[in-house]
Amino acid sequence: MDPRVARSHRKLLAAATELLMEAGPAAVTVDAVVERSGVAKSTLYRHWPSRSELLLDVMRAHLPCIDDPDLTLGFEAALRAQLAAAAEAFADPEWACILPALIALQRHEPELTELFAADRRAHLDVLASVLDLGVAEGHLPPGIDVQLAADLLIGPLVLATIDGDLTRVRDLAGHSAERFIASYAGWDSAPAKPGPAPGPASGQAGPPATQRTRRPRRNP
Repeated sequence: MDPRVARSHRKLLAAATELLMEAGPAAVTVDAVVERSGVAKSTLYRHWPSRSELLLDVMRAHLPCIDDPDLTLGFEAALRAQLAAAAEAFADPEWACILPALIALQRHEPELTELFAADRRAHLDVLASVLDLGVAEGHLPPGIDVQLAADLLIGPLVLATIDGDLTRVRDLAGHSAERFIASYAGWDSAPAKPGPAPGPASGQAGPPATQRTRRPRRNP
């Protein structure tokens, strides 16, 4: 890419991001971005045909990128590593500032919902690979709910980030991983609950539900 083209692209994207963080999605208009960046409107439209395309790139530029886990580490180590990587992304001050704005952007720009959904699906697929390893190693029960696991593991990190409590994000990641692992400890060794006794085979008469001992009658 031509250096001048790259420079104008960066300036416009930075201006749009600043406006989004300062005043929300409604503030990100073409005129406002042009004024803030000092780049001509015609140049903006050469980069993005519409405001929606610009907002789409703002989102793409700030969604966290987390490497796939190393499954050769084993389930527990891979889960801890994945949570630690997520914590590093969430603890970034720039991400903490942009996250509330991106949430607002999703609510106010329905056409961008699919991008958020695709990002969630990608992260759930990564977590699913770790959980599948846990099932294969016998640490987790089959059929575990991936979305519920994500809520339990990532939810505390998101909340701490929105609250601006970045100093606790890394500690929360470790705590979430340990609590999740501990919650399934020994699940496979728990004794099975007794179920109802099998009934008679079809077409065969079974014993009566209750057996009573009949006493001989006495003559008066």
